[in-house]
Amino acid sequence: MSNTTLDGLLVKLREPDLDLRAMAASDLLDLLKKLDISFMKDEGKQCMTALVKLLYDSQSHVQNLGMDCLGQAVCLVDAETAKEAVSSICCEIQQRGTSAETTALSVALRVMSGRISEDADAKKVLGSLAVPIASMLSNSPDMPSDVAVDVFAALSDVLTHAGAQVATDSEVVNQIQEVLLSFISHSNLSVRRRAIAVLGAFVVHVPGEQSEKALAIIFQRYEACTRASEKCILLRVLVTIARQCPERVTKIVPSIIDREINLTEECDREERMTVLLVFETFVQHCAELVASRRNEIYTCAVEALKYDPNYNYDDEDGMDTGSEAGDDFGDEYEDDIYEDDEDDTWDVRLSGVKLLAAIARSGLYSPHDIAQHIGTVLIARFREREDVVRAEILATYATVVGALGESAADSASGVAEVLQQQAPEAVTLILAAIKNYPRSTETKQLAFAVFAQLVLAKYDILDGSLSDITPIVTAALSADDTSGTLQTASSSLVKTNLKLDVLEFLRVLVQRSSVSDSAAEFLIATKDGLRENASSKAFQVPSASFTAAAGLVKLLSNAAHQSSMEVAQFVPWAEDMAQCAASLTGTDDQDLRSSVNVFIGTVLQKFGDHISASTAQQLLLILTELKGGMVHAPAVLGAFVQAISKPTALPQEIVVAVAPSVLQVIDPLFRQGSASVVTVALNVVKALAGYGTETLASAGDHILTNIIAIISKSPESPPASALQAFAAVCPTVSEENMRSVTAKLLKLLSATTVYDGQSAEALGELFETVGRSFPGLMDSWKDGIIENWLQTHARYYKQRKDSSNEAIQVPFPTAMLTNAAKSINSLYTGFYEAQGQQWTSEFLESLVFTSPRSTEDIALVCLGLRALGYAASQGWLAQSDQLAAQLDAHIQSKHDDVRDEAAAALGKYVGSYPATFAALFASATASDSEGASASGRLQAVNVAVDQIVGTGHDKTSADAMWAQITAYAQNSQGPLPDVLAQSLATFAVTFPQVFIPALAEHVSSSGDAKIKAFYITAFRTVLADRHLSAECDAELKNVLPQVLASIDDESINIRRLSLLALFTVIQSKAALIKDAVSTIEPALFRQTVVNESLIRIINMGPVKKRIDDGLDARRCAFQCVHMLVRMLPGAANTDLLAESIVRGIADDHDIRLLVLQVIHETVSTQAHMYAERLDEIAASVRKVQATKLSPKAVSQEIEKHHAILKSSVSVLVALEPVAKAATSPSAEFDKLLAEVMDSSNGELSVYYKELHSQG
Repeated sequence: MSNTTLDGLLVKLREPDLDLRAMAASDLLDLLKKLDISFMKDEGKQCMTALVKLLYDSQSHVQNLGMDCLGQAVCLVDAETAKEAVSSICCEIQQRGTSAETTALSVALRVMSGRISEDADAKKVLGSLAVPIASMLSNSPDMPSDVAVDVFAALSDVLTHAGAQVATDSEVVNQIQEVLLSFISHSNLSVRRRAIAVLGAFVVHVPGEQSEKALAIIFQRYEACTRASEKCILLRVLVTIARQCPERVTKIVPSIIDREINLTEECDREERMTVLLVFETFVQHCAELVASRRNEIYTCAVEALKYDPNYNYDDEDGMDTGSEAGDDFGDEYEDDIYEDDEDDTWDVRLSGVKLLAAIARSGLYSPHDIAQHIGTVLIARFREREDVVRAEILATYATVVGALGESAADSASGVAEVLQQQAPEAVTLILAAIKNYPRSTETKQLAFAVFAQLVLAKYDILDGSLSDITPIVTAALSADDTSGTLQTASSSLVKTNLKLDVLEFLRVLVQRSSVSDSAAEFLIATKDGLRENASSKAFQVPSASFTAAAGLVKLLSNAAHQSSMEVAQFVPWAEDMAQCAASLTGTDDQDLRSSVNVFIGTVLQKFGDHISASTAQQLLLILTELKGGMVHAPAVLGAFVQAISKPTALPQEIVVAVAPSVLQVIDPLFRQGSASVVTVALNVVKALAGYGTETLASAGDHILTNIIAIISKSPESPPASALQAFAAVCPTVSEENMRSVTAKLLKLLSATTVYDGQSAEALGELFETVGRSFPGLMDSWKDGIIENWLQTHARYYKQRKDSSNEAIQVPFPTAMLTNAAKSINSLYTGFYEAQGQQWTSEFLESLVFTSPRSTEDIALVCLGLRALGYAASQGWLAQSDQLAAQLDAHIQSKHDDVRDEAAAALGKYVGSYPATFAALFASATASDSEGASASGRLQAVNVAVDQIVGTGHDKTSADAMWAQITAYAQNSQGPLPDVLAQSLATFAVTFPQVFIPALAEHVSSSGDAKIKAFYITAFRTVLADRHLSAECDAELKNVLPQVLASIDDESINIRRLSLLALFTVIQSKAALIKDAVSTIEPALFRQTVVNESLIRIINMGPVKKRIDDGLDARRCAFQCVHMLVRMLPGAANTDLLAESIVRGIADDHDIRLLVLQVIHETVSTQAHMYAERLDEIAASVRKVQATKLSPKAVSQEIEKHHAILKSSVSVLVALEPVAKAATSPSAEFDKLLAEVMDSSNGELSVYYKELHSQG
């Protein structure tokens, strides 16, 4: 940046001419926005001084530019300069009092703090701004309210983003605390609210004793106060804290509920609202703490909802609850809200509604209770006289019903029955509210939101009330939606929004599978309204109309197939709607274009045989016209595919007649770069192929060429649609053309790696079609598949052989093998189907019964085994003892790849014949089964278990297999393989209610350490599964305390394995362990203590080496502690946690690193805990730093020693803010910290400075 440019602009800022000053400020703002480097110190001071002076300018325009410039410049100067500028502004605010310039100064302050908080590199400046802001607030308690609001906004930024920095200065913290506590009682509402929010931010974001003290003072004042107004202020502060950091108020929530639960009639309006807000916050943010008082809180909400002392609702027994909404429903759209200016009790009722909504969302009640009780209460209040409260009630009921949708689908919950019982009364009261408050548009809109949610919960729930709803639906749809002389733009918009709500209700209503008589009458009455609004000029209304109409067409078609409704009377309407849609296919409105295309496609698909052939063909041809270019191809041709895809009502001759036209349209699309355009062209080919070879016969070879070109662009992952289109077009391709492209195709397809089910199915379909359509090419396709696999395997084998680094493993090409195996199986499947033969594995036997001597033999055997395994998993293999024996023989092969494939194939074979499992297991566990053979057979056992139990869910076989495996485990004299533990996990995951308790019983009852370790390993395998069912979770939660009791086992290995299991469950399923933490944590923390009996000294020549056999288990225990404080903050006992931290600091280096992570996780919420133990922590750190390095230490030992020292300093740095904020300073900690900071202390001082600079 040129100094000349900046200096020139700064000089111009002092020009007496207003325009020159404004232009200079504007130019400077542009310059500051472009800068990406910071100012030099003097340059920055000069700039900030000049900009601050702009805030005193006589012209507001220049002042505003000055504010914006300061917001940009403050991030380009150093911390000292920024603080000086803020101090200058604060002093001026203090001195100028109520003058006009004060507002500009306060706004600038707010802009600067907000800008700094957004800049990650500049946030460190924020902490330094607390001092001048706090001083100004202390010295200017009577500043104007708008200025105070701005200043508090700036202070909020400082506390929120730099609370930890602020906490290091106890004097400033005390000053801020006193200021905030004084301002929360300010006479101005805006200032009071802002001060309350900032005090909450202070408690939440400023760590250490001071914020704890502030919270204690707030609560003490609350307990002692006798004035309702003061109590309300203090409660709102606590609400602010609870919403941001619920764990900070956990200890005081019960006391507040005890005091406030019994609201009396004497309570004034403000007090009632505040208490209801408190309950709402507690229910929403710490529901578990109020669970025992839920019924009382619910009662408070209900009573508040009824609180209307100035009005007698009993008089409304005469309230008109007739179902007729009146002819003027669609005309009274002025959004006048009913308000009683002399009654302000309505906001109490509004607070009651919000509390009920929070209770419904909290999980404190079952879905059935929510529907039965909360739903009933809300419905009874639909007659609320205040529009704003009635709207909240209706919206809450709609939300509650929407949240109950999943439960309503479960017949056992009873929710659907409750809603069904409530629906008639709900409809009656809603219609009454609409009639009695006709000018409340929001009531009308929310009425349809409620109707829609009820229908989503149970599709026929409103059928008995549809005749009552019909008049308001038809009136809304027939309302004029254009602005006229006597209509305002806003009233037109209101009508449009109401129509959209009605149309959304209709869209939801027709998403059903059958039509009752009452529903049929309703649809007959409303269909013309859809047609009328399809031509509307209002935004989104036509699109919504066509969307609802498409759903109606589908419903009518289903009803016709079920013979439950005659659809002939709807055909003219459908044709008229379709013609209207056809006229709109070229519209610029993308949503409307999409919806009309979908509607035309739906009409043709569902009513194609009802409308005239000429109309059907005309509409189908419209869906081949790409108006507006190829960008619209996916939407237009997608609708074409929808129309002709079977099953469809379109006559075949119409599709065949249109086929040549659409083939011409899609031909250039194959060569487009857009994936969506290419995909829709391929989908057209697939859909046309469903009408026989005559639709593609003339273009089959040409289409094949296009498809091959598409596959060539991404042979490793060709689109599934390309593979499916290939299969579809195959029957229309000449054998000569197919023969000419076979080699190229097989080369491309051999590289295909299938990851998703759709592509795998498409690839199989392709090869099946080839086998079915070209029997004369079978040998060449089979040989091509095998040859491509042999080449792939040869490359793999060469790479492995040439690899000079044994640590680098060349991966086996398993994806290519799977591809080849499935391809060859599918090829023969199609061939056998075409020949009318039963599937047989004879074509693979020549591969499987090959003796794997050469590399090529190994490749062939692997291919045969993988193909057989796949066939077995599909249930295609016939039972054959000879084949089973050959698979077992391959398990004994000296080649790893062959053994692995044979184990998988044998496992899948046995999986298809569960009766053979016992023999396989016996051979796998026989005393003469050893080495690679035993390992392969055990792997086959695991595969068989997965096939029979995991996939097949064969409970009868599972019981016998479980008994066989556990009997072997109980009686085995040798080591128990982990692969069998994995098998047991499969039983537990598949049948959790039976085998999880059984597995837990084995863990707790096994006396032999080897056997117990085996079962714990199985249990850990279950816990590691991140996709467990709800039944699994429920069973695991019940047995976890039983299993984890082994943490105290006498065997160190069992303790280690149990701790690993605990770590897994806390990491992935913390909710399961939450209620059991208090039971488990004593044993957990005992494992963090060094067990001297497990330490031994061994002599290594002249050196004695200390071996700690308990280190691994202890490390696992600290890993559990770290995960516990991370996943379940506040759950651990603070005394036990603190003791373990003190011990861990002086323990092994790896453990100390874990303790550091624990400190970082908890220091902001447990500062008091650390403050009480600073002396002990200092002693542990000093012990670590006292370790000496051997004079003969090697480089690795030296590096580790340095890492140990650095980690010890890290502990001091992490706890330094706590030590500075502590009310009772720790002399030992402060002394040690001073020693470390001393520059004469060598590397410790260097580490301290390095860690501090890193933040």
